[in-house]
Amino acid sequence: MRSVILTLGMMAAQGTVLAAIALVLSRLGRLRPAWQALVWLVVLIKLSIPWGPALPWSLSDIIAMLTEHGAPPPSPLPPALQGPVPGMQPSGVWTLLVIVWAVGAAFVIVRAVVAQAIAVGVARRATLLETIGRTQVLIGPPSSGPHVVGVFRPRIIVPPSLVADPAMLRAALFHELAHVQRRDSLARVLEVWASAVMWWNPVARFVLRRLDAAREAACDAYALDHGIERPAYARLLLQMATLRAPQPALAVPHSLDRRVAAVLAHQKRPRRIGIAHAIVLLAFAVVALGGARSAAAHGRPACMYSPQMAQALYVSHPEFDLDGDGTLSRDEACGLQAELRHQKEVLASPLDPEAETLLSEPLCCNCDEGGAYSTPATASCQNQE
Repeated sequence: MRSVILTLGMMAAQGTVLAAIALVLSRLGRLRPAWQALVWLVVLIKLSIPWGPALPWSLSDIIAMLTEHGAPPPSPLPPALQGPVPGMQPSGVWTLLVIVWAVGAAFVIVRAVVAQAIAVGVARRATLLETIGRTQVLIGPPSSGPHVVGVFRPRIIVPPSLVADPAMLRAALFHELAHVQRRDSLARVLEVWASAVMWWNPVARFVLRRLDAAREAACDAYALDHGIERPAYARLLLQMATLRAPQPALAVPHSLDRRVAAVLAHQKRPRRIGIAHAIVLLAFAVVALGGARSAAAHGRPACMYSPQMAQALYVSHPEFDLDGDGTLSRDEACGLQAELRHQKEVLASPLDPEAETLLSEPLCCNCDEGGAYSTPATASCQNQE
């Protein structure tokens, strides 16, 4: 249970660092909205998925280099030494925290599934207007703004009011077709997952808002690039903002004033991404999505000794608890290891599997300062740095 909370905390911390970097990139890099959306999508992936390919100098790898001495890698101990042992039961606080998190995550997922089911039901009852390529355009209820329904077979829903105005309909369709071409429905699935995992994290909500704003701006730019007049498009945004529709949708009034101002402003568009921008964005993606390497890959000794191992060894060999404190310190475990090695040499016969496994464990017994490891909690070669 504790590991779940610590993993969530690690994801949140790394996501916060990346969000700060993404904010700098989006403001100083003068990136097109589509590239800004990609940058925020990378941050969202890091917030929602704790794993990634082990890459040197990624954010996770750098953090592991600084903190790995506090978290020893998994031990290949026999099953008898891996299970719960007396005195090592999980705390009720950690269990309660996991339950609260799971309830919140389940609520977010269920709410999203119900909303999607309602949207699909509306699409099934809608009337076909036309087909653009392989995308169907359907006429939905009057209160529903333009939006896309479906992940693998997206369909565009438009209100009847737009059908009576060909100019407005054309502008809305360009916006929604941009969502279809960008596969924003797939990204929306990731957003739901991230919202569920990080429902408690305000940084995740900030990233989601930034991603939504950049994505809508990218679709607005797509429509304007295809000949839609700016004043007419601004009126469309204002008109559709009064309607209700699920995200992603043109009718969502998120940052409406900023979107209208951007549409009406005749500012010079940011240049297309160059080589320097591409290198920076690639480096950002590597730093963001890469995972941590092992301690061995960092050139550091892997210390397998931990409080859990100390308690397990005490259960198996209580006679080596020389100070009678109910656990085996690193020095006492080293004494047990030395005794087993001596028995193997003297008896010239194989030991039991449990003893053989313990002989292969790097307990950091070859460190110079043995006094630094008087308790299992400080049993790490890195503590003498």
